[in-house]
Amino acid sequence: MTHFLALLNVFAATSTKKSSSVLPLVILVVIAVAGYFLFLKPQQAKARAARANQGTGYAVGDEVQTIGGVVGTILEIHGDRYTLLTGSTGNDGNLDGAQPTRIVFVRQAIARKLEPVVAVEPDSDIDDADDYHHDDVEVDGHDGEAEEA
Repeated sequence: MTHFLALLNVFAATSTKKSSSVLPLVILVVIAVAGYFLFLKPQQAKARAARANQGTGYAVGDEVQTIGGVVGTILEIHGDRYTLLTGSTGNDGNLDGAQPTRIVFVRQAIARKLEPVVAVEPDSDIDDADDYHHDDVEVDGHDGEAEEA
């Protein structure tokens, strides 16, 4: 019987100490829940939206960039495999330069669709060459004229 009373005494002593240690535990739980709703939940929503947008918008003929930086034009689509033709195209649509390469990528490797580059012609009314004169520039104490030795 004395052991039972001793155990009851130990249990009573530890139970009073636990009530004072509940507050730090509650604070940690509140911080963890707040962290979940402030950091993890928004990231999960962004990832879900990105996954939803992944399967849309790519068609044969689109110029895309892969996660490795490879830029190419989609030639074929077979399920989740995309065949890209890499190389630069000229104004007539034919490939210029090096031999073109066909590479097969899975859908997850394609990072984004590239917008076509629009060539901008310089305005003939503006002539910057007349506004800038080389002789007017002074570099390291020199006025642009050659030194004599």
